[in-house]
Amino acid sequence: MYHWILLGIEPTKDKRAIKLAYTQLLKQTPPTEFPEEFKALRKAYDQALEEISKSDDDANDNSASWHDASLKAFQPQLDTDIEDTQDEVFSEPPPSSNHDIDDDKPVEFSTIKTISQLNLALTQLYSDISVRHSLEQWKMLFAAPIFWDVNQSNALTVNLLDFFSKHYFLPENIWTFLDTSLSISGSLSISGDDTTRQIAVALSGYIKTLPKRIHDGLVVGISEHVDFKNLQRHLEIRNYIEDKCLYDTLTTEDLENVAEQIGPEFKNDFPLYNYIVKYLWTLNSYSAIKRILEPLTIPQTEEDLLNYQAHAEYKLKNYEAALALYLKQEHNYRVLCTKVMFKYIGLCYLKLNNYEKAYLYLDAKLAAIGDMELEVALITARRGYIRELRADEAKNAIKIATLLYENGRYQDALSITEQYKPIFVEQANYLQALCLCKLHRFEEAYSEFLVFIDLYNQRQLWGWPLVVDLLRYCYDLITYEVLVDTLQEHIASFQDFYKTDFFPGSTKPRCYSEQEMDILELTREDDSVRRPVESLGHTESLQIFALAILYIRDTELVAYADTSVVDDFQRNVLNYIKEIKQLMLYNPRDCLKFLEAAFDQQDFDTCIMLADIAIKGLRAAPQAYYFKGCALLELNQYDTALAAFQQAAHEYNTHPYAVHSLNSAIKCCEALIEQGLPYAQQCKALCQQLQDTKERVDGQ
Repeated sequence: MYHWILLGIEPTKDKRAIKLAYTQLLKQTPPTEFPEEFKALRKAYDQALEEISKSDDDANDNSASWHDASLKAFQPQLDTDIEDTQDEVFSEPPPSSNHDIDDDKPVEFSTIKTISQLNLALTQLYSDISVRHSLEQWKMLFAAPIFWDVNQSNALTVNLLDFFSKHYFLPENIWTFLDTSLSISGSLSISGDDTTRQIAVALSGYIKTLPKRIHDGLVVGISEHVDFKNLQRHLEIRNYIEDKCLYDTLTTEDLENVAEQIGPEFKNDFPLYNYIVKYLWTLNSYSAIKRILEPLTIPQTEEDLLNYQAHAEYKLKNYEAALALYLKQEHNYRVLCTKVMFKYIGLCYLKLNNYEKAYLYLDAKLAAIGDMELEVALITARRGYIRELRADEAKNAIKIATLLYENGRYQDALSITEQYKPIFVEQANYLQALCLCKLHRFEEAYSEFLVFIDLYNQRQLWGWPLVVDLLRYCYDLITYEVLVDTLQEHIASFQDFYKTDFFPGSTKPRCYSEQEMDILELTREDDSVRRPVESLGHTESLQIFALAILYIRDTELVAYADTSVVDDFQRNVLNYIKEIKQLMLYNPRDCLKFLEAAFDQQDFDTCIMLADIAIKGLRAAPQAYYFKGCALLELNQYDTALAAFQQAAHEYNTHPYAVHSLNSAIKCCEALIEQGLPYAQQCKALCQQLQDTKERVDGQ
């Protein structure tokens, strides 16, 4: 009851009586002179209004019926019966409470000289749906003559803060302008006046959260003739959802209740629905997503909503419904040829036990790195597809073996290639050799490769993909005769790399059959070629690696009298290796092949790079430590070279290169001693270690 005493009136439900008492007392306690008294008065005024609001819900909101209790409690006060109190404080005539803004003649910004005129202009601009989001209009308003009067600056600030605290549905760029012009987040947020500070802090918080709100505060796709009260109510629904999501929590029931309040003219506010659906997704409320989105007419441009609708059906195990939605989406994207829906279409077919279609769609989707869901589903689809193909194993032998190979079942794939070898020979398919490589039976694989090289020569087939696989797995076994008499004629140029489609055991392009094209509904000629088992970039890197290995093997097997030929080969090799550094990271053992060439060409940086890859990827890499030490020694980095040589000697153990490593380590110590560093004791210990190592090496 204290608030009634402070207002000096008896308890009443008459808002006008409360407002009259408040304005009379406000004139006696202006906020600039009596900030604490004003604060208490304002609190009493708010409490009085709140009390009558609780006793009569209808009086609180005559514009709509709110079924959600929490939403009703949050709805801002849109009390058009209370005029702006600041006008009365500064003796400005208040506008009539029955004033109809829409029938008013628009206020010319250049004529605004009083706060009443400013308030009318503010309300008109804010209420005009067609221009309220125009930054230029707000800039023109803030250039009005009233802003030239320095003596009115404090009154203007208080008035503007009060207005924007009640009319805050503006986009971020306009709020940025207002914040800069009024210094809301700056000086006003630390103002000595308690009311000004509190409003400024609240507005500052709202401005900071704008990037996290729905579509920058804009409602797109609505008619500019929509009723302003309906728009205001819709914006309040938006703000309620935003605030609850930012500062509180919402239940599935809350969001569904709020979604029911969205008016028919705003059913195309898809950013709002997207915001709601994303929140529901975090709650695993898939049924709610389905109920909210089903009545809507969602255009093709709203990709996120359509995806959520399909994903919700999938999560609800309505796989046929989800498949229909995914297929529709895929058709929408067809012009882009992105195949973005192929993964989800494949997942649906997998759940429906249609393994052939599941495999084709999943295999056609370019997998993102680390997409474990796709990889696991693809493996499962292959297994099911293999079971179906085994119904006629002889007819489908190559396809079955290929699928087994792709699933990593190399022994099973090898069994198929051996059982139906005539079929693989007839198709010039050397998958048997690849299976043997994967099983580390390299000598058998090498013999198989040679058989198919002869077959390719007889049939005049282009054997470069076959040579790449041979060099990738069996380069140590290649002889001088095979290199000179056989491999040289199959070498490809860089221009041919982009024409090569690799497929395990075949030099033919990996294309879809007519049946597969029909299943995937592919019509473009470019779509007929399937992605390689390896990615395009990885396939190109393998070909560059094959060229590098071929040149290195050439320098090992051929004794060139002209050393410049070897130098040219080695320089080419190093250029190739630098181009495929990423591939080398995943093949540390292959790095050892190029260390000597890098050191011989004094490309010490490449030598150290290759050595580091090998050291990191291999359990023991004495050769890598040795050449790293040699490169560092040439670069006069004696301390790090010393550590590399010591590790090389340790790993070489009784190998003769352990002696070379220790000799080089002693050189590093001597160089460090010459620089005045305390390495004499370590040098003495290395000399003793060298003597012991020589004795062990000589005693072998």
